[in-house]
Amino acid sequence: MNPPVPSPLERAIVARQAYFEHGLKPDDLIDEAIFRSWTRCTAADRRERDPVEFEPVGRAMLRGLLERSQPLLQAAAGPLDKLARAVSGAGYAVLMTDGAGHALSVGGALDDRAHPMRLAFRQGVDLSEDAIGTSAMSCALSERRAIRVFGPEHFFSATRMFHCAAAPILAPDGSLAGVVDITRDSPRADFGALALVSQCARAIERELFRARPAAHTLKLSWDDSRPEDAQDLLVALGADGEILGMNEQARRFLGERGEGSEHGRGAALHFGDLFEGRFQACMDALRQARGPVPLRLHSGLCLFASAGSPAPPALSTPPARRPAAPRQEALPEFGDATIPRQLETALRALANRLPVLLLGETGSGKEVAADCLHRRSTRAAGPLVALNCAAIPETLIEGELFGHVEGAYTGARRGGMPGKIELADGGSLFLDEIGDMPLALQARLLRVLETRELSRLGSTASRRVDFQLICATHQDLQQAMREGRFRADLYYRIAGFTVTLPPLRERSGLAALMEALLAEVSTGRRSLAPAALARLLAHPWPGNARELRHALTYAHTVAEPGRPLQPHDFPTLASPPQAAPVAASGLLATLEEEAIQRALQETGGKVAAAARLLGMSRATLYRRLRERR
Repeated sequence: MNPPVPSPLERAIVARQAYFEHGLKPDDLIDEAIFRSWTRCTAADRRERDPVEFEPVGRAMLRGLLERSQPLLQAAAGPLDKLARAVSGAGYAVLMTDGAGHALSVGGALDDRAHPMRLAFRQGVDLSEDAIGTSAMSCALSERRAIRVFGPEHFFSATRMFHCAAAPILAPDGSLAGVVDITRDSPRADFGALALVSQCARAIERELFRARPAAHTLKLSWDDSRPEDAQDLLVALGADGEILGMNEQARRFLGERGEGSEHGRGAALHFGDLFEGRFQACMDALRQARGPVPLRLHSGLCLFASAGSPAPPALSTPPARRPAAPRQEALPEFGDATIPRQLETALRALANRLPVLLLGETGSGKEVAADCLHRRSTRAAGPLVALNCAAIPETLIEGELFGHVEGAYTGARRGGMPGKIELADGGSLFLDEIGDMPLALQARLLRVLETRELSRLGSTASRRVDFQLICATHQDLQQAMREGRFRADLYYRIAGFTVTLPPLRERSGLAALMEALLAEVSTGRRSLAPAALARLLAHPWPGNARELRHALTYAHTVAEPGRPLQPHDFPTLASPPQAAPVAASGLLATLEEEAIQRALQETGGKVAAAARLLGMSRATLYRRLRERR
């Protein structure tokens, strides 16, 4: 019998022991790029138990970073949004850095992540190898290729909770523009993550290529019958045939700087350095032909070329600076026509410096609405900083909101720490569950909203802050004011415009919402059978959109691939509609129980195989089974 193949986690643990305890090179146990990163960290006199600080750069430097990175941010906006929708349900946060490793854009599932992860995923944080050691981001930057790093593969013990996958973004001139990364605070490997970030990075590269000024664009392919498939190999040319840029696929195929050309690495490259024939003759042939035309390389290889749309021309003078325009992206599906209308009005309120208050039951989509408002607002280029007032102990929330200086209290961080309000400067501050904010803190927040100045805990110095405010709560604030639990003056400060999100059971377009969420969960590969849709529509959904998403995710996971979802794929909803609804707090446990049962049945009771099917370690599955006894 062949010995069992060790899992990636087991290999990483053995590799870590070999290197850190015995000084040995862990051949064939981890990616060579990770070993090279470990070696560089060790050579820099770093120790695996050293603390890791996730500190952003100053406001002035961040402003400069964002201004210099505007072409990259604009090209990445659509692909990053699509990536966030694809991976948020699996607990991933999405990040893009510049070529030096500074965080430029953050999104995805951040609100319910662990504190270290929320500290790392902020605009301006230095996430290079020098700052945080071995990570997918730092390895992608140094190796210029996609890579996955999880758990023990991180150099520092403080970051071993993370699982991350990253891919480099290469500019049309071949330079490193940045890195796109997805991370979650779980050491469990997820092999599909690498493919997703790689696809996102390629999509950003295509957008960067399209935005590059060029007189002509060549699309190259080996097949002359499907010219629409020739977009993988792209070459941008100037009016006289000078090569202005290529996408990475073309650069690899043609050879960096044109393999076989007589030009040195720093010399300009021309059409004739790569292809046979005259440049103008090729352009004339493309204009007259109805399809692709043959184009021979100096190596003898023959490709087929078609003309792409020319990129926007370069401006002779830079345009005057002006405030960023709101992004006109489509609103997410909320399942009720009144919600988009309210959000459009809320955007006008924010543009006129009025705060917005979101009201709705738990799980009704207040976080989604806040994120949408920020991304479509004039402050979209700034950060969206969120604080859940109900999730942080009363003794800690003041420091989280206002920050502190060194020595402000026992356990205060060395060097101090900025608070959420300070971090939101130039962007949006989202205070979720503000109805749970302690009264004493309400008074201090009110002063900040009135003066737009704040002082960190332990400091008498004040600093100006400029942000737009979005708040949310499931509580009845009118009742809270009558009972003295919420200040009336603060209420009138935060309720410039109020958006009410109805519960799912009252939404007129609930079927459309279910279809949209299923398309997001399954990346468009699933549909609902009519009987399943009827069952879902009859359910009261006490947990609202959050409960619906969990139910759809579970059904998509356990159902056979490729078929529409049926009522029996939703075991927690199998009871008649009039039965007592499943409590939202118990839904996840029930879904997990059903998933474990199904996995054990499909694997004939083999725990190791069931664990692989469920995407968890054998130890975790054994622990779950012991808890059930």
